[in-house]
Amino acid sequence: MIKLIPFAALLAALATVPAITVAQGMQSGTMMEHGSMGQGGAMHGDQGAGATGEGIINSVDAEKGVVNVSHGPIPALSWPEMTMDLPVAEGVDLADVEAGDAVRFRIVLGADQVYRITEIDASH
Repeated sequence: MIKLIPFAALLAALATVPAITVAQGMQSGTMMEHGSMGQGGAMHGDQGAGATGEGIINSVDAEKGVVNVSHGPIPALSWPEMTMDLPVAEGVDLADVEAGDAVRFRIVLGADQVYRITEIDASH
């Protein structure tokens, strides 16, 4: 029984490693490949339709074309509530979007397996 306690502690410690790795990846400012993330009810080949989400903008980098958003669940993609960097598609105007704004957005999975915001509305 004494040998089981250290093993259980080791398992508990190892269980936190994936969560820490994901959090570090989000904070590093690097884009992640989204193709492996769930697509929920999206039909195969229907990725162009995308999905909508709502959230709060944490930061905007118009030069890089990226926003950091804390969004609620996106059931159409089986995404839980999370905070993440999302790139925006060419032509998306970020001039009226700033940190603290509540937004509604549409995201679409590109051929490069990265979701991009194709529409963003800060007036909702």
